[in-house]
Amino acid sequence: MGKFHISEVMDNYINNTLKEEAEKQRQLDAFVRRMTSRSPDVTDQYKVAPQPGHGSGTYQPRARATGKDVVSLFIPETSFKSGDWQDFQQTRDKAISWLRGHKYAVEDGQKLCWGPAFELDPEPLSYRDTDGVSWYNASIEDEATYQLARIHARA
Repeated sequence: MGKFHISEVMDNYINNTLKEEAEKQRQLDAFVRRMTSRSPDVTDQYKVAPQPGHGSGTYQPRARATGKDVVSLFIPETSFKSGDWQDFQQTRDKAISWLRGHKYAVEDGQKLCWGPAFELDPEPLSYRDTDGVSWYNASIEDEATYQLARIHARA
């Protein structure tokens, strides 16, 4: 039978314990780094898109009466975060809601009766202003038309 050395047992025990503690500390450090990291991908999720209105962090939708109870309503490309269909839909819906409460913002608004509803003029789908900003018609109701409007705005 081999010799039994208490010092070897103690060394092994201490080394194993230290390795376990070191691994636990590495895991804790990695967890803290993940929770406190500020990578661009994480922060981009929480950027707030401008809201329709006046003042900082807002934009002014372009609304013009083009007929009796028909409004041409455009929102700038800069008003939705990523430019994808879902962001456009959300921004469009906010702009329409905003317009309902801000009738004074409609150019040539005397043409409107402002009853409970108004129609959105579907023409044109998009345009680019003199500053190079693309504006999209809020009457766009499907993704295919939205993609078409993006192509027209770039042309």
